[in-house]
Amino acid sequence: MSTASRSYTEFQQDIEADSRSPAAFGDESQPLDIFCEDIDLFCEANLNLASDAAIKRKQQMQRRLAFVQDVWNDADRFDEVVSSGRYLRLCNLTEWISDCDERAWERVKTEILSARLKTLASR
Repeated sequence: MSTASRSYTEFQQDIEADSRSPAAFGDESQPLDIFCEDIDLFCEANLNLASDAAIKRKQQMQRRLAFVQDVWNDADRFDEVVSSGRYLRLCNLTEWISDCDERAWERVKTEILSARLKTLASR
């Protein structure tokens, strides 16, 4: 387990001991939130062109990002983080998860685009 991933796990356990956040433990089958200009390219049918591993990684990153965003948005939890001296840890964690989420999205897009190009080339 990477240091950042271990840090995420420890952080999550520290402030979510009572498992209040459904975003952190969301349904594995939840759809991807897709924000892009080309709706036709990234429709549900084309998402099937991406590998299961890429889709699951993107969903995992979305759940982690939602968890951290919940911490930032909840005044009580945020105050708890600041008062316990974990503010910089939260900042680093947010940046790490955001970067991982972007890389996961790039992987999904790349797999979809490459599958589409293979389909077009075979015609």
